[in-house]
Amino acid sequence: MNRGVAFILSLSILIPMITGLIRYGYIPVSYRPLIYLLIIGFLNESICYCFFYYTSNAVPTNIYFLLEFLLYTLQFRSWRNILKHDWLYRLLLIGMVSVWVVENVVFLKIITFSPFFQVTYSFVLVLIAVNQLNWLIVNERGNILTNPIFIICINVIIFFSYKVLTEVFYYYAPQNLIKNNIFVLEAAINVGYNLILATAIICIPRKRNFTPPLA
Repeated sequence: MNRGVAFILSLSILIPMITGLIRYGYIPVSYRPLIYLLIIGFLNESICYCFFYYTSNAVPTNIYFLLEFLLYTLQFRSWRNILKHDWLYRLLLIGMVSVWVVENVVFLKIITFSPFFQVTYSFVLVLIAVNQLNWLIVNERGNILTNPIFIICINVIIFFSYKVLTEVFYYYAPQNLIKNNIFVLEAAINVGYNLILATAIICIPRKRNFTPPLA
């Protein structure tokens, strides 16, 4: 798959991003990190295509991976179900940022696509999403299938679980044909991931506006 086709497929991120921007003023503040993540994701895709078409886009992509992890953890924390303890949230951030700095700055892997941080942060996000999903199943009293948190968690679990597998297989795959097939499949799954995110954003309930009682 050439970069032009890959970029066109990546533009599927516009669907949830535009949906999120349209609903931005109507959704609770606790969902806004997801909207910021989509905006940064679109900017990263655009920068990689416009300025790194004929060269490696490892630098902006590796920076994006860190921002993606930070915003997703902020999103889970914003729901106040898990990661609500300051010490746990800070420990997680310090640990993962340290891993990114060591790999990309100390060992200068920022100019290449090294799989260690990608696999690590994807695995951590899957664990966080599983814990959030467990909390939701136990505590949710409404229709869980239309709950945006449920949809987002399922999406995160599927997408980042596949990403862990693809990064490992891609790194150790012996043939270029196998690597290309992995990349094509990942691009297709990314489209589904963006469509599901758009569905989740549509399902986000309007924020409640409290009117103070009259004196």
